Amino acid sequence: MGFFRNKPKVNCPLSSREEQLLSRISELEEFIEGAPDRIRREMEEEITTMPPPDDLADRRREHKFYSQLSRGEIRNEHRYQTKSAFLFLLLVTAILMLSFWIYSVLQAV
Repeated sequence: MGFFRNKPKVNCPLSSREEQLLSRISELEEFIEGAPDRIRREMEEEITTMPPPDDLADRRREHKFYSQLSRGEIRNEHRYQTKSAFLFLLLVTAILMLSFWIYSVLQAV
């Protein structure tokens, strides 16, 4: 792209505004000349990049949830889950003991 290649060959000193304009023009020329390579690299990168995992939205939602909780809320949730697990173990133990008792009564008869 040599549209703007012909630089003015003036020996007189240029003003700072003209120098800025010439430098901006050269930057834009370089940008235009490098565009095909840049576009090709971006396309290759897009093709070779793996898509995000399917559960990415779930992970983000979970992270957002835990980041919004305070330490007290997390502590209370752990306490509640521990209490529930203890009650579940008591229930399972009671069912097993009751089943063993019924079995032993039936064997005695």
